[in-house]
Amino acid sequence: MSAIKKLIISLIVIIGILAVALISVYIVARVNLGVDLFRTVGQLKTLSQPVNEQESFPAAYRSQDLADLKSQTDSQLGDVVLYEEGKGYEGYTVDFTALALSGATAKPVFLYERQAGALAEIVFHQQTGGVLTIADKEISVCVLQIAFTEIDAETGNADLNVTVKLDLTPFKNDMKGFPFNLLKGFVPDALYVTSVVRIEKGEGLAYTVTPKYLTLNNLSGDDTSDFFHTLDVVLKIGSAEELNAEIGTTAANALIGTEQNPGFVYALKATGGSGSFAFVSFENEGKQINALVF
Repeated sequence: MSAIKKLIISLIVIIGILAVALISVYIVARVNLGVDLFRTVGQLKTLSQPVNEQESFPAAYRSQDLADLKSQTDSQLGDVVLYEEGKGYEGYTVDFTALALSGATAKPVFLYERQAGALAEIVFHQQTGGVLTIADKEISVCVLQIAFTEIDAETGNADLNVTVKLDLTPFKNDMKGFPFNLLKGFVPDALYVTSVVRIEKGEGLAYTVTPKYLTLNNLSGDDTSDFFHTLDVVLKIGSAEELNAEIGTTAANALIGTEQNPGFVYALKATGGSGSFAFVSFENEGKQINALVF
């Protein structure tokens, strides 16, 4: 999740610096570089608007999905997802040592979208405690949702959508005095970063990750790219596409994994001597289900 941490740090610092830059002639002087000042102001206003999580992120996991994840993995893999009150994320952790020893399974394991999101959050919380310290402030961070879209039934390829939620209130609470008090309304209480990448399967567990687009809160993909262009003009941080590649690859490696970056699927299947994975979509009791199967 180190790439996600890099993205979080960059975004939070950038929002503060850009807000100050917007009231100076610095940005205006760079209109000839493709920066539209008025569009950027509009993008900041959109970012400040509340986000309806239920509508925007229908695949976000719930508490029951954590229990379902453990129940399913217990039945097929053994005790690899552990529960102990007061530990991990809502009591849950992943024992990667036990997972590596479990080997290949008799039946395929289906990891549904909400279970995948729950698993990613458990691992992220296990690594960071769910908190990142940025500029001496503790920022709550969580993996809100993982979704599989544009699934190709023939190849097993799919788009991987990963949404991370950041709590920005510690920074907003410190925005006192001119000009920060005037700009406080442009900073959202929470920042939702959604990465969309294409996962294309190779032989066995091999895969490639191709960035598609990145979005922030209620911004469209096009506005997000334009917003990051403005940030790059000011701070030279790179494009949304580059950051999207980082966060998407990190998430894919966490769920699936490679020899260099073992993930959940890789840790399980590598010990079995073979194995593969695919994204699938099927109907169950009138509902369309998307899943990662391995």
